[in-house]
Amino acid sequence: MPALRGATDASVRVFVLKHKRVEEAALLIRSHLSESASVTLTQRLNAMTVTDREDRLLTIGRVLAAFDTPPRGFTFAVRLVRARADVPAGSISQEIGGLGAKLRSLLQFNDYALIDSTVLRGVEGQSVEYRLGDEFLISFLIGPTGSGDDLILSPFSLARLRRDEAGRVRRATLYRAPMPITLNQTLVVGASKEESSKTALILILLAQEIPRGGAERGLADTKTVERKP
Repeated sequence: MPALRGATDASVRVFVLKHKRVEEAALLIRSHLSESASVTLTQRLNAMTVTDREDRLLTIGRVLAAFDTPPRGFTFAVRLVRARADVPAGSISQEIGGLGAKLRSLLQFNDYALIDSTVLRGVEGQSVEYRLGDEFLISFLIGPTGSGDDLILSPFSLARLRRDEAGRVRRATLYRAPMPITLNQTLVVGASKEESSKTALILILLAQEIPRGGAERGLADTKTVERKP
């Protein structure tokens, strides 16, 4: 009987999260709690106090360690291309290389000229904004991600910058929509037709994850304080 009583005695542990919100963590651990468990949140410290059996607390500790990881970081290789049908075939910008030939095989344009290209960096939950060339601006928010290869940039926006008669810069939105992307896969978007139906803008995007050091530390990253009731 002493062994059985020891297995069912309640313990108290305080989990302090570093990266994720304690409210989200509380929902995550709900299925791992016993019927007699109790959870108290201290939002000011981003911490939760859990009273439960020791075996349940060990499981909860592992779940929280896997959940409370730093935000994932990504690079976004972006190219903005002007496509034209009103020029002779064969004039493909050298900066686009083989991709220009691929675009020509897919779309009804003769010429693909690079406007600008860049590689941007950001982490989940962060907004990114960059000026492409002299007159275009892209911006997007990196939505929360799980552990897979799919993420959503929402909203993703491409705008043209122009000065009005007073000299103020105005944005004219050309494309704005949630953009689901898959890591390591090139995405080609017909971002906007320009004034002439024979000219269009094409956005080429490749997202990759930045390796995150220390992710293997696991449980050591979650601070806990244990005390017996």
